[in-house]
Amino acid sequence: MKKVIITPSVEISMSSLKPDAVRQLQAWFDDLKRWDEDEALRQNSVLLETIPGVYYMRTATDIRIFFRIDGDTITVLDVAKISAILASGGVHVSGSANGTINPEHKVK
Repeated sequence: MKKVIITPSVEISMSSLKPDAVRQLQAWFDDLKRWDEDEALRQNSVLLETIPGVYYMRTATDIRIFFRIDGDTITVLDVAKISAILASGGVHVSGSANGTINPEHKVK
């Protein structure tokens, strides 16, 4: 099981969310603890092309989670809504056909 650390910037971002969204984020952070055992979680997380070692996790809502893995520790670096990602020009990831992930992709 991994240890999950939340950065201060994530805590600030969470303070602007509704209580249900905060509860959902906490659940995803708990899921990240089981990174090694959770194949679906790993399949819905892709490496960013522009920031080596940083993953982009697609969730079932409009929130995306950015994190890195260092040994047994996962550090959540940022959370963002799809609208903010689109406004910034999208997210470039390794291994995607055109180098960009569609942030509107819905996880089932």
